[in-house]
Amino acid sequence: MAFDAVKKHEMLSEVQEQFASGIGDRTKRKGYDLRTALAIVREVETSAGRTAVYEEIKKKNALYRLVDMLYARAGKRLVQPILLFVYMVKCVVALGPVRTGDADAATLHNFPNEEKTIDRIASLVPDARLLRLSIARKHLLDFRQLAIALKMIGTIKDIWPFLRVLARRHSFMPSARLASALAYYIRFSWLFAKRPDIKAAIIASNYSPEAVGMAAAAHRMDRRVIYSNHAPVPANVEVVPPVLADCALVYGDRTIQIYKRRSACTAEVALIGQPGTARDMKWNENVQTVGIFLTSGTKIDVLKSLIATIRVDLPQTRILIRQHPVTLLKTDFAGLALNDDKVELTIGNPLDDEIAACDLVICGNSGVAMNVLSGGRPVAYLSSLDGIKFDANGFVESRLVFSMPWWSEDIYSRLKAFYSHPGWIEVMQSYDASYGADLDELKAQAAKVLERHLRARATGAEQMPDSSKVKLVA
Repeated sequence: MAFDAVKKHEMLSEVQEQFASGIGDRTKRKGYDLRTALAIVREVETSAGRTAVYEEIKKKNALYRLVDMLYARAGKRLVQPILLFVYMVKCVVALGPVRTGDADAATLHNFPNEEKTIDRIASLVPDARLLRLSIARKHLLDFRQLAIALKMIGTIKDIWPFLRVLARRHSFMPSARLASALAYYIRFSWLFAKRPDIKAAIIASNYSPEAVGMAAAAHRMDRRVIYSNHAPVPANVEVVPPVLADCALVYGDRTIQIYKRRSACTAEVALIGQPGTARDMKWNENVQTVGIFLTSGTKIDVLKSLIATIRVDLPQTRILIRQHPVTLLKTDFAGLALNDDKVELTIGNPLDDEIAACDLVICGNSGVAMNVLSGGRPVAYLSSLDGIKFDANGFVESRLVFSMPWWSEDIYSRLKAFYSHPGWIEVMQSYDASYGADLDELKAQAAKVLERHLRARATGAEQMPDSSKVKLVA
């Protein structure tokens, strides 16, 4: 049965245990299992950085603030576990569409960046048959999901003790994320058991509940796991989860170095470079447009002062402010007083177009700096623009990005000197393997590695513990 790993008699004695050692001890074996998946989700979701993000979400999103308040007031013995289980049912029903017809692999995405990553992987093997799954509200209205909902409801007796432990130990968001990881593990175990034609799982995250839940189910059912990062991997954050996939398609060597230094990477690696077309750095005689690309934790007072300072030095220059694309974290710009016709506030516009429109871009702790550099525009890192720790991505430490304490009238010439240094291109190529490379050759090598894992069954199942003996950890 696909759900042996959560049998009641296996949970009750062990679910109380903390995994105080964290993820590290679980990265010594090759592959994902349920225990490792839950450990990854818990370590990420209870980290200080993620807690700060949750607080930011509650601050900026009234609906989530209300849900969190109601959950906190509910009883931990009964109501909170029920709410977590309802959320689990919602998760599996929101996953779709599960179409008939043979497929070589199942893919999963939840956000646009992940979908674009899956598109890149698919383009490497255009003849591959993919069951492309997404998490979307529209799937909740599909009557064909009723059978899955009823089947999930039938598991409540076995997983109830685990949900009670979650309610006791964690607040709403970490509890919900852990519960959803288990839900996705169950759902994908059912899917792989029913669909022997699917030989691999393709994921674009190594930390989200849905991705690691899918990966654990895939390895349990003797399928390959193929991973590709959907964004640069931050080097200096509190938690860098491991990559325990069979195959990893990543931007550059630096990505693998970060994984190996901070956690682990047991996958066979192929380099695919940064998305988009890499361009040489472009310099103009005069700065016509300054871009300010925001993160979720933007400080409005700092942004306001920055705009005023730029305006003093460059009164006729256009200032393009690109908002963070995640609407849950949308910043309130009501106090910004955008009455200057040369200041433009955007959200959701094509990133490449906005990069091309700028002469230089100011960023906080955002992976978008990589996109800007690959697009041929200089980046000035301003750490005070958001509330995230200094150089969370490690870009300053590696001398990929120029760090400015504040705007100055000579900033453009200083940027030119920094990015014109002979050693900078080598640093850039370590982050983006496509920068200055033969793209056809790069894609051919990646496709060869991908094809090998996409068509073959996993051979490492014997290296992983029997999933019927997996203990749940909360």
